[in-house]
Amino acid sequence: MEALMRDNDARTKTWEKLISDYEQKAGILSKELEDTKNEFNELETKKANLAEKYGDTNVDEDDLIQINVGGRAITASRGTLTHHKGTMLEALFSGRWDKRIQRDGFGHIFLDVNPVCFQRMINYLSMQKKSSEERMSQFFHTDRELQLILHHTMTYFGIEPPFSFPEPSTTNVTRNVFGWSSAAYAQVTQLPQNMFSNKAIWETMTFDEFPSNLKKNMSQEQKSLRSAKEDIEKVKKNLEKEEDFIRHVNAQSLHDIINFDVRGTLMTAKRSTLRVFKGSQLDRLFDDAVWLQQHTNTLSIKEWSHEQVADWAKRHDGISDEVADLFDKNQVNGLELLALGREDLKEMGISRLGMLALVIKAIKDLQTKNQNRPIFIDHDPYCFGKILDQLRLKVMSKEGYKPLAWSDIKESKQEAFEKSVDYYFPGELSELIVKKKPMVDSRNISSAAPNKDYQSILIKFYEKYNPSKLGSVQNTLKKYQVSSDYFCLHSTLRYPVQISSVYAY
Repeated sequence: MEALMRDNDARTKTWEKLISDYEQKAGILSKELEDTKNEFNELETKKANLAEKYGDTNVDEDDLIQINVGGRAITASRGTLTHHKGTMLEALFSGRWDKRIQRDGFGHIFLDVNPVCFQRMINYLSMQKKSSEERMSQFFHTDRELQLILHHTMTYFGIEPPFSFPEPSTTNVTRNVFGWSSAAYAQVTQLPQNMFSNKAIWETMTFDEFPSNLKKNMSQEQKSLRSAKEDIEKVKKNLEKEEDFIRHVNAQSLHDIINFDVRGTLMTAKRSTLRVFKGSQLDRLFDDAVWLQQHTNTLSIKEWSHEQVADWAKRHDGISDEVADLFDKNQVNGLELLALGREDLKEMGISRLGMLALVIKAIKDLQTKNQNRPIFIDHDPYCFGKILDQLRLKVMSKEGYKPLAWSDIKESKQEAFEKSVDYYFPGELSELIVKKKPMVDSRNISSAAPNKDYQSILIKFYEKYNPSKLGSVQNTLKKYQVSSDYFCLHSTLRYPVQISSVYAY
């Protein structure tokens, strides 16, 4: 009987110890959960206050947002644009900063980035919500010419590119407005285990003494708690950086958004982007003293007070005094006037169909008038677009910027590109945009490789440097009447190889 009582006593003590350990460790986890919820709620309150002060609190993931991206109109849902939480793209379109985001004359958000690359990034985010990683990698295939600028654009907005650029030794290291590289940005959440030094006990405690199911549940809660705290820390860091990023992407005023008519193709850029290389023709053309003097005398419609809006409506032949009084009563300023749509006007009290149509037409006329008249550029759109992309890369990459190689330019456009670069970046300034062409010593070309089989050379050459050209070998041979002189010259101008390498095949 004594042995039985001892065993019963041991069981009771073991059970009491187990309960005590559970209550202690469960209490620690519960305390950390409560602290985490409080931190989360404080952050949500801070974001709501930012939206109240600088943005719009009434936003929805289904909102369709019209964006002027480098002169091209792109529409995307807010849910797609904010899919990657904690990124600068998410911050930009979260609604928190809507009142501070620069808009063009039509009231659309303006972004000075390559429009093709921005559209591909949006397509990627949209597909990412619906597709597997395997399908995503297949979907995101892009041509080499766009890969570099696409990589930089995604990194700039804090989106980790789903591909590695094929030439890392020559790739610019893009750093976003934080000064982080894309890899560093992606590692923001990889925080040290002892970051919360006063709470290290909850991170290091184990649950080996508990039954397997309970151990599994508590370990998973611990893991989720750690992940939640890391996410909160990331959001805290990003909130500190968001305002700088918003300031960075914005133009200073509507007059700093420059529209170009490039032989019929509309392109748009910030004046600060055009002036990023000092001493260039673009820098001189858009210099503060010259440009601002031409535009300070005209008051932008976006800057109208509500009194000026009401006065405009009263003087407009097609708008009744009753509508003008409604604008005055609701204190509609110029920026708000340009953003008003049909439903907004109906809600304001303009219900008669004919008058509603006249007011909408008058506002559209104002929007057109408010757009800066495009500057005509008599250059090839491909060439001028390439120059704009390099200026944008300089802004995004900062000290990591590198000029183009001639192999980055389409062969059929190289002559026109050289002329455009020389026009806007004369002399040595041209090397800011594209690397200097390699000098070829004609005295050494003819003797480089006599009696060679140029068809075999060209096939092997393209296999290594440009496989897409393998199907046009015969046409190339006929078109250029390839000889040792021409083949060596042509190859060294287009590809980063030495003359001796051409004939090593």
